[in-house]
Amino acid sequence: MENTKLRTIKSSFIVTLFFGMMICSVQAASPDIDNLKMKTTQTKAWTQLYYLDCDYDSNNFDPLEQIFIDEIASSENVDNVVILDREEEPAFLYYIDEDNNKILLDELGEVNMGDPQTLADFINYGKQNYPAERYLLWVYDHGGGWKGACMDVTNNDPLLSMEEFQQALTDAGGVDIISFYACLMSSIESVYELRDVVDVYVGSEDLAYGTWFDHICGDTNQLLAANPMLSSDAVGIEIVNFYEDHDYMYKNKLTMSAIKAQKIVPLVEALDDLSKSFITHWLRSYRHVREAHNNTFLLANLGEWAEAFEVYDLKGFLENLPDSPEKTVALEAFDEALLVEVHGTSMEETNGLSIFFPAHKSPYELAQEYKDAGLMLDFPKDTWWNEFLFFFILTNTILRR
Repeated sequence: MENTKLRTIKSSFIVTLFFGMMICSVQAASPDIDNLKMKTTQTKAWTQLYYLDCDYDSNNFDPLEQIFIDEIASSENVDNVVILDREEEPAFLYYIDEDNNKILLDELGEVNMGDPQTLADFINYGKQNYPAERYLLWVYDHGGGWKGACMDVTNNDPLLSMEEFQQALTDAGGVDIISFYACLMSSIESVYELRDVVDVYVGSEDLAYGTWFDHICGDTNQLLAANPMLSSDAVGIEIVNFYEDHDYMYKNKLTMSAIKAQKIVPLVEALDDLSKSFITHWLRSYRHVREAHNNTFLLANLGEWAEAFEVYDLKGFLENLPDSPEKTVALEAFDEALLVEVHGTSMEETNGLSIFFPAHKSPYELAQEYKDAGLMLDFPKDTWWNEFLFFFILTNTILRR
């Protein structure tokens, strides 16, 4: 797989091959760890780090008070540390004690939750002051799949891009598990971006509908307290299963999965090979790709959300393709990377991972955004998927399909 590609050479090759075949923000300061109140305890089995970004159009919703506070409790095996930022309010650092009380560690003033330095500083603070054998990071806010998550309205910062998540987690030395309370975050591009900085990646493939989070923290907290030696894989699997265990509104729309992050690499390599095979044999491949795409589940299919993201179920697309060695390898790699997935009755065609797959040039110009726009995603840089999309979109445009 290419790690760094010569774009000009590659683009020239693509255009020549294709036509030959056709002829034939305001930023606030991040928290300064040196100024935070330090509290050092013995090393525990787990520290849970809650990155609660409520600096969005939330009507000042406080998830710590309204969802999480009664579920989180520290114990001899688990520490719980929270950063909470609400719109037009200062951010706060809290420790949640054994009786579910939030203990104020510091008032941080205005911080930008869309700044990777804020996330890195928070993780570093948790590690330095509440050391643990393993760390579980919960991320709460709006999500946009391969675009990222965690906006900050006060600072006019639209999202922490996945490249910024990678940067923050690299600076902080990574975490064992990341679990997103956000829409659309179970995308192959997002998991691949964090492959070297998390062990297990948990997220929703589709929209989250905002009602799935009750009880998940409590169940996980009890699990870690009672079974601190469980593997990170097992904890990730149990977090996903907890979503299926509870009844709530829109449970029929549930899509949650846990991915073994390092095992995403063979899947990405297989998709790279598949993309190159499509391009090399485009006249033969196009009809099959088009039919498979037409029969693949479109995610975020609510109002205008689908057009704003254009993501499809990855395994469904692979299964809809004609049999080939490349397809077989890709499906086997998919199964190896997926630890578990659950879905509701209305989401039977989802399988745990999405991929950006527009059929036309989007009115949102997503294809260009996917390629650059400062997002700097590794997946389109390291594979030929973006070039395959060029072939697909251009052919559809020419044929007006």
